[in-house]
Parts: sequence; structure tokens; C-alpha cells
Amino acid sequence: MASTAEENYLKALYSLSNLKEEVNVSALSNLLKVSLPTVNSMVKNLKNQGLVNYEKYKPLSLTEKGKKQAALVTRKHRLTEMFLVNKMGFGLDVVHEIAEQVEHINSSVFFERMDELLDFPKIDPHGSPIPDKNGFIA
Repeated sequence: MASTAEENYLKALYSLSNLKEEVNVSALSNLLKVSLPTVNSMVKNLKNQGLVNYEKYKPLSLTEKGKKQAALVTRKHRLTEMFLVNKMGFGLDVVHEIAEQVEHINSSVFFERMDELLDFPKIDPHGSPIPDKNGFIA
């Protein structure tokens, strides 16, 4: 089980890799607002867990295991945003910060039930795709 910080790095790398072909340590540092040495340390840790492909001065990428884990964190975040908007009436201006906290709950049954209550949405309230429970995007 990944820590909250590890999940945040995986999700950030997943997000960046969907926007750019190549992701470097600086881009990850800027997105997460942390120092380059901190990013280097975490990336090495994630590499040792088999979640990230990393070589000094080369672009970063997620391994298949890392992609799946990142997609599942993204899924929890987007389902939570959808739940907050559709079931609880929150505005789009506040759901991201709440979802940032809820996404780290480690309970698949909780998020499966949330998905069911929402009638299995394919996109979040911002229009971004929601990965399925296996980490795939339709």
C-alpha cells in the first residue's frame, strides 16, 4: 500500500504523462511544488517499488504497475468529485480539495459503492474520464 505522498506523486506523474510525451523531474517538482532533491528522492523510492522507470537525466515514466496504481488513485479522486457534486450538492469550486483528502482512503468496497450510487459514471464533473475499477479508461 502506497503512502499518501507516494500516491500524490503517482497521480501527478500520471496526469503529466497524459499531457506530455516526456515528463522530467522538474515538471513533477513544479506541479507538486516541492524541491528537486525531494522529487529525486521520491522517484528513486518509487523506482525501487517497481512503479516508475527512472534513469538520471532521462524522462520519467510509470511502469504498468505504476500506471494501474495511479489510475486507481485518479479514479477515487474523480468518483469523489462526482459524488460531492451530484449527491451532496457541492460546487465545482470546492470539490477538488475535498477529493484530494478522500482519494487516500484505502477501501475498494467504499469506492465501488460510490460508483454504484452514481450509476457508474464515465466522466467526472469537469469532463475528465473516470478509470474503471481495473484502472482502464473507456
